[in-house]
Amino acid sequence: MDEQNTKKAIAYIFSGTGNTLTAGKMLQRSLPEYGISLDIYRITVDLEDLPDPNDYDIAFFAYPIHAFNSPQFFLHFVKHVPALHADKSGMPAYIFKTSGEPFRPNNASSYSLCRILRKKGFLPASDMHMLMPYNIMFRYPDAMAKQMYIHTRHMAEVLAEKAGEDLIEKPSFNPVTVIWAYLLRLQWFGAWVNGPLIKAKADQCTGCGKCVRSCPTHNISMVQKNVHGEVKILPKFGGKCTMCMCCTMDCPTGAVNPGFLTPWKVNGEWDFEKLMADDSIPDNWTDNENAKYFKLFRKYYRNN
Repeated sequence: MDEQNTKKAIAYIFSGTGNTLTAGKMLQRSLPEYGISLDIYRITVDLEDLPDPNDYDIAFFAYPIHAFNSPQFFLHFVKHVPALHADKSGMPAYIFKTSGEPFRPNNASSYSLCRILRKKGFLPASDMHMLMPYNIMFRYPDAMAKQMYIHTRHMAEVLAEKAGEDLIEKPSFNPVTVIWAYLLRLQWFGAWVNGPLIKAKADQCTGCGKCVRSCPTHNISMVQKNVHGEVKILPKFGGKCTMCMCCTMDCPTGAVNPGFLTPWKVNGEWDFEKLMADDSIPDNWTDNENAKYFKLFRKYYRNN
């Protein structure tokens, strides 16, 4: 398509362990078919080089669902996004979000986000829920992760088509699920309390600093500690945690214990390319007779 006729889009993406970013990159690959180029801005506490939505034609906002809510850190960021000028008012804002389960309370997670976007002049144009593996509680079977990846890729293609056709599906929210989500916002305060409780096992930590570099809130610093008479450089965790679980899941030695969530710790990044290349791993795990808990996901996959 002629570059002059190409629409420009910006995606503001908060992604701790990378699942939501993976979905965003799928969308980025699908949009050119509809004459849309997408810039991705991965959200951190830093606001330098924050893209101005007024320089674009379409906006996307993406986040992982935390306890049936948008992460507080993400909502604070969106409040810093510049408001639209009069000539840009009504720009469509397509929302997509990821979680590890398809349960109904997740539908209310974008309620506050939509209110903020409207105040800034955006028109919330969709609220798409995509499934990706948990980064906390328990590790999903490889077959379930593969099925999620394949379906999320399909959902990204559907979202690209909606944006390409200027389709507007204004999000609506059930009052009961909105109230339920508000009650569960206690998780926001839990993040602040739990942050300083996160520890790295001195005998496992290599001092590589990966957790420091990847923390979106700059909640981690490296400090000297005396461990049994030996001086080691170890991570120190502060009170700005957003419970994205990046430090825990991506630690190369599994040294990070996430405070009172340690019994639910999940470690090890997902290698989706490896899963996709392995033909021995099925891609329809929810239909397997051994799927157990994941049989509850069948309705979501059959309806989306």
